[in-house]
Amino acid sequence: MTKVVLISSFLLMGFLAKAQDFQGKAEYFSKMIYKNGIEEVGVKSDDDENLKKAYEEALKNASEKAYTLTFTKTEALFEKNQSLEKPSSQNNGVSVSIHISGEGKKYLNTKERTRIVEDDILGKEFLIVEKLQQFDWKLLNETKKIGDYTCYKAEVTIPVTEKEKKQYEEYLKKQESKPSFFTMDEPKEKKVTAWYTPDIPVNVGPLNYWGLPGLILEIQEEKRIILCSKVVISNKENFKIKVPNVGVEVSQEEFDAIHKDKMESLERR
Repeated sequence: MTKVVLISSFLLMGFLAKAQDFQGKAEYFSKMIYKNGIEEVGVKSDDDENLKKAYEEALKNASEKAYTLTFTKTEALFEKNQSLEKPSSQNNGVSVSIHISGEGKKYLNTKERTRIVEDDILGKEFLIVEKLQQFDWKLLNETKKIGDYTCYKAEVTIPVTEKEKKQYEEYLKKQESKPSFFTMDEPKEKKVTAWYTPDIPVNVGPLNYWGLPGLILEIQEEKRIILCSKVVISNKENFKIKVPNVGVEVSQEEFDAIHKDKMESLERR
């Protein structure tokens, strides 16, 4: 079991009683889980063996990430830790590099119920500004220890969005006239499990997950696990939360439309 370095619950609660405006940092690491290998990301089983091996290596390199969550009682910033980029995977001259979209900074303000997400399209930067999504968490009695903390289990089922349905319908139409190298599975509702600790009384966590009565230390999605490895709480250190401010401000709907237009223009070339 991974050892999680955390402040003891007893000391922390006494600390928080004295510190009205406490702040903290939590370190997380994530790992993607592909039970069926590269076929789960759309690479067909009958594709060229060299290409498949290059994809497998690139997928392995891209599957593990480290993040930092900086938080106060009302704000949080989740960002990927900077690291040297691994070289593209090659197999007998075939080179593959996998870029995972949505890796930009994610800022949440639970008091104002807003979120700001950094993203880019072919190098052009955007700021996606939206109201916070409210998660319909189901709180369960099941508990487990993560480091020194007793964590409680919560679950939420995220339904398929109209956007996902439309994207799949468009994919099926394109397959009729021009089959794609990549395959797309029919979208299904997603079940997410969270483990949170009331000992740290903030309602935030990794990615865009929030709304539980305690810091979320672990998230389990269908193909990804995000686990906290370290937490530091302080009323002396200044953990600055800088609101993302670089890029063109758009809504999620506007961003999706721009992205779609750019991808279609590339396909026509």
